[in-house]
Amino acid sequence: MPKSSSLVIRVPALLFSVAVVGALIGFAWEGAVYGRRDVSEEWSPPPSLDDAPPAKAPGRSPAEEAALKRALVHFPAYPRASRAELLAVDYLGPDVPIAVAWFTTQDTPEQVLEHYRKVLLDNGLPVLGERHGVNGGWVGYWSPATEEMRLVSVLAQGGETLGFVSAGQVAPLLKRASKVPSWMPLPPELSGPVTLSFDMEGAAHHVVSGRLPGDSPQAVGETYRALLKEKGWEVGAVEPMDAGGIGFEVMRGTTMGRATLRLKLPEPGVELQLSLLQRGAVP
Repeated sequence: MPKSSSLVIRVPALLFSVAVVGALIGFAWEGAVYGRRDVSEEWSPPPSLDDAPPAKAPGRSPAEEAALKRALVHFPAYPRASRAELLAVDYLGPDVPIAVAWFTTQDTPEQVLEHYRKVLLDNGLPVLGERHGVNGGWVGYWSPATEEMRLVSVLAQGGETLGFVSAGQVAPLLKRASKVPSWMPLPPELSGPVTLSFDMEGAAHHVVSGRLPGDSPQAVGETYRALLKEKGWEVGAVEPMDAGGIGFEVMRGTTMGRATLRLKLPEPGVELQLSLLQRGAVP
């Protein structure tokens, strides 16, 4: 597969991490600094409304209204969800316009993903997608004419499903996706790295993925954990994931995050994804 086509397929997975994991890792950071809080306190759903077009919310600026429309215009509202609200705008830099909205529903992630997969197919659109077990995933499509990625990402959290609807012109992102910060603790044999970095208030979030040789996430993970410890990083306990994958927390100084390793057949090797929230100086 040509490199450009491979990036088009892999970038949505990273955008899923940025939209979903990026939001939730912020909660983990707040918990580490200020003490743990229940997730439901952070993600209290807005009141449910009927299917009529939502009225303009009090206090929402014209710019926020425009950004919300950018995020939602390509997908019809989910029929059994709260009213969508704006989550983030242009957080990948001024050269990568992107808008993300969010909603909640009592339906499962699979129900939401299957609903939007059918919507896209019914409209004759080529569907891209990925499942992260039963608790999350994404579905969407790539518009070659506008070089825009349009996604619905979902995550089971706190007894409900969080939905994230995003639209972003990612052509500049594709051009810089192979630039990985030199301080990142990555194995030298990592191939085809793709990275996203963006600024948050007082911090930066980095997500990088690539492939490592091997056919066992557990064996590859042990080698990577040893490398992290050698480089002075603290490494948490290994946690099993869906489809035989593993994950573990990492931390050094004011930088914290999570590494995951999983097989993605039929491609060879083990997929590594490292998500880091960096506050202050490079560790």
